[in-house]
Amino acid sequence: MSRLFGVLALSGVTLAALAVAPSASAQDDGQAKRSAATCYAQSCHGQDPQTTGCAADAFSPDTKYIDGRKLELRYSPTCRAAWGRISGGGQDYVSIHSSSGAEFWNSPAYHSYTAMVNDAGLFAYACTTVGNDTCTHTY
Repeated sequence: MSRLFGVLALSGVTLAALAVAPSASAQDDGQAKRSAATCYAQSCHGQDPQTTGCAADAFSPDTKYIDGRKLELRYSPTCRAAWGRISGGGQDYVSIHSSSGAEFWNSPAYHSYTAMVNDAGLFAYACTTVGNDTCTHTY
């Protein structure tokens, strides 16, 4: 009886481990995103996050809501680059600022996001002219 219990317990542990382990396809998808990026850190400076592939793994470390708009500081860990993005309004300005002193503004007639700044070992924040110059926190 104790031998049967041991076999059942071992089977349960094996099934639990398989349920928690990421699939090979999930690992391949992450590798594909990393290899799809065409720039890294300083080489991303001034580049478009969409065309370089940096937007693929991006997240928003800070978001502000102002006058019906969503201001985001976007960051790509694969590219080590940051940019600003705004949505929910009309043709609004958004800017990205780096602790290196670099900054980029969007062209509100064409884009709702800015070019990227190098963020490797630096800090960045995004701003908009909506709501008396609202800015995100630095990241």
